[in-house]
Amino acid sequence: MIAKIIPIKSIRKSNFSALVKYLTDSQGKSERIGQVSVTNCYTDELVPALLEIQNTQEMNKRAKSDKTCHLVLSFPEGERLSNVQLNEIEERFCDALGFHEHQRISVVHDDTDNQHIHIAINKIHPRKLTIHNPYYDYKKVATICEQIEQEYGLTKVNHETRIEKSDRIIQDIESKAGIESLLGWIRRECLDGIQQADTWQSLHQILQNHGLEIKERGNGLVFVSGNGIAVKASSVDRSLSKTNLIKRLGAFESAADSLITEKLQTQAHAQNKAQIAKTPRSKAKHYCPKPLQNNADTSRLYERYQQQQENSASWRKEQWLKLREQRDLLIERTKHEARRKRSIIKHVQAGPLGKKALYATVSLQFKTTIDKIKRDYREAYTQLKAGTRRMSWLDWLTVEAKNGNAEALAVLRARNKRGDAVGAVMGDHIAGIEYNNNQSRTGDIESVTKDGTVFYKAGTTAVRDDGKRLFVSKHAVDDSLADVLQVAISKYGNHLSVHGTDAFKSAVVQAAVQSRIRVTFDDPELERHRNQLSRQVVFQKRSKTSTLQRSL
Repeated sequence: MIAKIIPIKSIRKSNFSALVKYLTDSQGKSERIGQVSVTNCYTDELVPALLEIQNTQEMNKRAKSDKTCHLVLSFPEGERLSNVQLNEIEERFCDALGFHEHQRISVVHDDTDNQHIHIAINKIHPRKLTIHNPYYDYKKVATICEQIEQEYGLTKVNHETRIEKSDRIIQDIESKAGIESLLGWIRRECLDGIQQADTWQSLHQILQNHGLEIKERGNGLVFVSGNGIAVKASSVDRSLSKTNLIKRLGAFESAADSLITEKLQTQAHAQNKAQIAKTPRSKAKHYCPKPLQNNADTSRLYERYQQQQENSASWRKEQWLKLREQRDLLIERTKHEARRKRSIIKHVQAGPLGKKALYATVSLQFKTTIDKIKRDYREAYTQLKAGTRRMSWLDWLTVEAKNGNAEALAVLRARNKRGDAVGAVMGDHIAGIEYNNNQSRTGDIESVTKDGTVFYKAGTTAVRDDGKRLFVSKHAVDDSLADVLQVAISKYGNHLSVHGTDAFKSAVVQAAVQSRIRVTFDDPELERHRNQLSRQVVFQKRSKTSTLQRSL
């Protein structure tokens, strides 16, 4: 599992009510919100508890730091815990961080491939009214994660204290965007050569062979690619910081200075230079942002994505220029109108006080109109940015998949690293013997995750479709299970595999028999149960028929 405290960089954005409002927003998804629990408040109702927590925070006037702690606990894909287990784990984390007596509201989210729980904690103690900021919280969080993984039999994952900062940055960038980052590309392609360079000339040559350049920026150094993307040299590796490079190579020399020095070197150095340039420029790899997809052809989709982003950016710029022109035109009209009114007042037969009052009225009207024009411009510009914001590669794929693009859905599902072993997956689900069907529902899709899991409804039951399995909601009823079975048959055929609790398996068999769905199960026990129920239904039908005939 992964536990992370989300930092609030701006105190202005620290708002407990806004955080809880976001956490409890269903966003139009039937399965987004799971259990919502309130702890250490005088009421279990959400709205009164929010008022109580806000009042508690307002009673502390001295604290200048963030008064809210946002803790997120996420579990590996396929591992679904009960509400009782989630409550126990939440309690363990809050105790370890020193928030045992603090007010908190927790919300379980089930709208992604990874079940996760958000915990909004009030850092202000409800009785002492003092603020508590955990000391070395990341170490405590990592330790508790390891303990819980062992106690609950969860999948063991690496935690932040075990991973270098640069590796975490690479993981965050590439996992969220789905595009190979310059930082990760340098680490994978040319870090060894950079570290082996023994002069500034050799370093510049290695970078030139890979389409890179090193420049001074501020108090440090940056690597700049041919397309203008830059990354801090110390972020690639601490040995490449400006201080460490100067210690190893001497005073910094730019590429131009290095070229002059190279020309003045002796013939002996020329031989050394030939050994340095090991990689011909024509054969060296240059950085070009591209999807991190090795097992799927994304060339056409990525080209279309880039074209759409360029069109969207140009259209956004065009609309922005129109908004500015409209704003400037309205301001100019308002100024002209104000000048016209002042010229009229000059010729009005009134005393000094009367004219002064008239001028003040015109000035007030002018300022009010200008403020309204600027306010309308800002609102329109904000809406324009929100409606045409640049989308990451993965976000664009999810939108395309939701609109029925099967190729985009296949690319998303190719990212999924989960093993094909059904036994390792927890939760009630129906699967087929063949797992190579990537087709998905084309209508009534609620959302699509970045791993290609499609959320939709079959009847009144929420279904998570990852292409290999249909995960069924815990609150499914028998009538909806028949609809789920029909979807499973259309995807996997009439021979299905059912996994989950005994109650779920029994309910699936009963739904199949009662709805007269022609289906078989790979589990011998379930198949015997289905045959038995089918014979009972046939026997009851014959008994009713014979009874009716005798009565006639």
